[in-house]
Amino acid sequence: MIGVFGGTFDPPHLGHIHLIKTILSQFNFSKLYLIPNYQNPLKEQGPRISAGDRLSLIEAAFKYLDPRIEILDWEIKKTGPSFTIDTVKHLQALQSEPITLVVGDDILPRLPEWKSANELLKLVDWLVIKRSEAIASDPSQFLKKAGIIDAFFLEKNLLAYSQDQRLMRFCDIQALPFSSTKIREEIGDLWKKNKLEDPPQGIQRSVWLLIKEKQLYAVR
Repeated sequence: MIGVFGGTFDPPHLGHIHLIKTILSQFNFSKLYLIPNYQNPLKEQGPRISAGDRLSLIEAAFKYLDPRIEILDWEIKKTGPSFTIDTVKHLQALQSEPITLVVGDDILPRLPEWKSANELLKLVDWLVIKRSEAIASDPSQFLKKAGIIDAFFLEKNLLAYSQDQRLMRFCDIQALPFSSTKIREEIGDLWKKNKLEDPPQGIQRSVWLLIKEKQLYAVR
C-alpha cells in the first residue's frame, strides 16, 4: 500500500513531522510519498517562497526521518496548478500498489471542487485525519456533491463507497499546535529584530539553519 501526502509545506514544521511519524507507526505503508505542490488551485495566494526553496526545506525536514518516505518533486517540475488527479495517474503509471491519499478532514467540504473529484474518489482510498467531529461524523453530504451516492459506514471510522471497492478511513491523531501561517509571521518578526540564534517554536533545527542561510521569509 502506497501513501500520498501532499501540501504546500510553507514551511514544513514539527506538526507535519509528528503527523507523518504517527501515520507510519500505525499503518502498513510500504512507501509514503511526500509531494509539495507547485500551486494549490483552491488558494488565491501562492506560497511565500519559491518551489525550489520549499523543496530544500522539505528535504532538510524529512529526508532521514524514515526510509519509507520518498519526496516527490513531480508537481513542482510540472509547474502550474497542482491537481491531485493528475498526480495519482502519474503514480499509477509508475507502480501497481494501491494508493491511499492522506488528508485532513478540513478538505472534505471542498472535495467536490477538486478537478475530476468523482474519478479521483474511485481511483484511490483515503486516510482522513480527524480534526472536526462534526465533519468526520457525516462525510456523505460532500461525497454526494462529488457524485458518490452509495457511501455507508462499515464501522465507526471506516466508510465504504463505490460498490464497496473504495474505503475512507478516519483516524484520530492528536495534532501539535503549529501552523505554517503563524510560523511565517514569527520568522518575519525574528528577521526584523535580528534575533536568529534559536529557531521559533515548531521549526526543526535543520530547517531553521536552511531558512537562515537562504534568508527565507524575511520581511523586505
